[in-house]
This record gives sequence, structure tokens and C-alpha cells, in this order.
Amino acid sequence: MIFTALGTHLRTMPDVLPIAGPNVGFPAAGQPKPGKFLELLFLPNRTRQITLGDDPQQKVGILQVSVMWPIGSGIPDALDVAGQIINRFKNQTLFASGVRITISSEPWASSPIQDVDRMKVPVTIPYHAFEQES
Repeated sequence: MIFTALGTHLRTMPDVLPIAGPNVGFPAAGQPKPGKFLELLFLPNRTRQITLGDDPQQKVGILQVSVMWPIGSGIPDALDVAGQIINRFKNQTLFASGVRITISSEPWASSPIQDVDRMKVPVTIPYHAFEQES
């Protein structure tokens, strides 16, 4: 549910680019791959038991959203999209099925990475969440 909540928050961003999610065919069958899109990676980390007993456990991890951009079109517009994603998640607390998901520090964009047919700008969004109490 953490991945779903973070993905929904991204998808409801104004003017969001098409999104390629993990283990989902992209683009849809018969469609060409767009020149500009977002690629999601969900990287959960080790669960932490921060108190004794049966108290809720802390879930921590990273949502990485890579801004995929055509080669030869410069980087300012791709960096602008990365900035919009950072602003979308900065200082946010989301709720999903009784779970509180907090962006644990300000998201950041890494240096652009050039691939054969496109460039990507990874945006790292760290989160922590607490499962609901029983």
C-alpha cells in the first residue's frame, strides 16, 4: 500500500508525464514509447522495530522517479520536471489504509545519466511509514 499511495500522489500531479511502473508493460501494447516519460523504482528497506512489544514497526525506503528525456534536447526542461517532482513530495505526509507515510527528508535530483537513446534524471524520494496499530 505504500507504493500505491506514493504512486497515486505522483499520478495526481498536474501535467504528469506517462509513467512506466515496475513489472508493468510500457507502453501499452501497440503504442510507441514516448520520448518523455517517468520511470518508477520502489526500493523498500529493512523494517525497524523501534519499541519493545507489539507496537507498530517502521517501514523505510526510497521511491525513485527517473525523468526520461530524449537525447539532444538539452537538460533544462528535464531538470524542471525533476524540480516539480521534488516540490510535489517535499514535506508531505500521506495516509493509506490507516498507514501514515512521511517523506523523511527533502527529495533530491541526481546528476543526469546519458543512455544510448535517452537521458534520465533520477529523483530520490526517501520515506518512512508506520503500520497501523492493532
